[in-house]
Amino acid sequence: MPALGRLGTAEGRGALWRVAAMLPFLIIWMVPEEAWPGGSGAVVALLWAVLPALACIGFAFGFARTLRPGREPLIARYIRFDQRRNPAECAGYARGLTWFWAVVLGLVAVVELAALLRGVELGLVPDVVLLALFLGEHVVRSVMFPSGGIAWPTQTLGAILRAERARHG
Repeated sequence: MPALGRLGTAEGRGALWRVAAMLPFLIIWMVPEEAWPGGSGAVVALLWAVLPALACIGFAFGFARTLRPGREPLIARYIRFDQRRNPAECAGYARGLTWFWAVVLGLVAVVELAALLRGVELGLVPDVVLLALFLGEHVVRSVMFPSGGIAWPTQTLGAILRAERARHG
């Protein structure tokens, strides 16, 4: 019950409000189009079209806000939970990579919104680009920090899970 004990703290209440704010977005996709009031189908379609850009904006903000003075960059926090990497050795790289992802995700959101306004269907192109960058970063990390061995995406995902478990209990 440690997670419930945190609800009495300011941090716990903030997390609770974030979850409450996200709840409509998590549930709305389950409502069938026929269940919406008449005439709101266009609004639902627009929401679905804008959702990927909103997600990218949210992730970009999540990366960027950790770059404020006195905060630990998001990638640096994840590196602390990767047993094969030295956080001190990777500190500058982690800050730069956090900036990189904040900018890239912001740009992807802008491209998705611009495509929506022009009526262009991007399909899976943004997802493929982001996946290629994620995988390519592992090659760069393996070359820049050979003492840690080959950087595998599964190790990164494991480090992210460990970091988030430590943060949220």
